[in-house]
Amino acid sequence: MSHSTYVEKKTVMSALFAYCQQEGISDIAKLTKPMLYQFLSDVADERGSKRANVYRKNLLSAWNWGLESVEGFPQVLSPLERIKPFPATAGERYVPPEEDVIKVLQQAKGQDLVMLLAYYYTGARRSEIFRLSWERDVRLDTGRIRLTDHKARDGKERARWLQLHPELHKALRWWHDARPCKVDNVFMQTQCNEMLGQPFTQRNQLMPRLCAKAGVKPFGFHAMRHKAAAITFVGGGISAAQTLMGHYHATTTTDRYVKSAGLYGNQEIIMSALSKSGIGKTAEMLLEKEMPHG
Repeated sequence: MSHSTYVEKKTVMSALFAYCQQEGISDIAKLTKPMLYQFLSDVADERGSKRANVYRKNLLSAWNWGLESVEGFPQVLSPLERIKPFPATAGERYVPPEEDVIKVLQQAKGQDLVMLLAYYYTGARRSEIFRLSWERDVRLDTGRIRLTDHKARDGKERARWLQLHPELHKALRWWHDARPCKVDNVFMQTQCNEMLGQPFTQRNQLMPRLCAKAGVKPFGFHAMRHKAAAITFVGGGISAAQTLMGHYHATTTTDRYVKSAGLYGNQEIIMSALSKSGIGKTAEMLLEKEMPHG
C-alpha cells in the first residue's frame, strides 16, 4: 500500500476498535448491522457523509479480505453489505433561518422539545446527544454537561465539559423527573413497550415530521448545531463559537464550524448569545408552557 492508504486504513480500524471497546464487543461475530450502522452514523455526524462512506468502503474491504485470508474468520457476508452508502452531495449545508427553527420548536413536545434544546444550547453532534448518560455526563447539581466524541486522530474518546444554559438546565431537570422509565441514558425510546427505556440509535422521522407540521423546509439535528454556531459567532466571536463546537482549530469553525483551542474560554458569552436570539426567547416561553411550576 501507499503510505496514505495505510494511514487511512489504520485510522478506520482504530476508530472501529475504539467503538467496539466502548460497546463491549470483543467478537467480530457480534458485530451486527445496527451496531455498524450506528458506528458509521457517528462518523457521518462528526466528519460528514463522504467520510462515513470511506469508512464503510475500507471496513467492507477488510471484511472480505478476512473471509479469504484469516483462519477462523466468520464465513458470512458482512453486515456492511446491507448498509447503503450515505447520501453525499456537494455544496453548502442548509442552515435554516431563525424563524423556521422557532416554528419547529413550537411543534415539539416533552422529550422531543428537551432533545432539540439540548442540540441548540450545547451545539452538540447528533451522536453526542444520543449517548448522554445521567450518571456520567449530566451534573444537575453544579449545572454542567459532558459531551464526548471520537474525533481524536487515534479514534479514542475525548470529552469536554460545558456550562448548562439555564433553560436547558430547567428542561433536563424536568425531564429527569418526568421520564417514564428510570434509566441511565438521558433520552429514550417511549413508543414501544418492548423498547421502552432503550437509548436511541437513530431518529430518522422526528425532524421531517416536525418540519412538515411547521410548514418549513426540512432540516436535521446537525442544522441545529450549525445554527447555534452562527448565533454564537455573531454574539461572541470566533473564540466563543469554537468553544461551543468543540473544535481543535478556529479555521475549522470558520470554514464549517472542528476541537476547541478556546475550550476553556468565557462560556458566559456563549450563554448570553444563545439567550438573546429569538430561538432562546421562544425556548423560555415553551418551557414555561410545557412544564409549568405547579
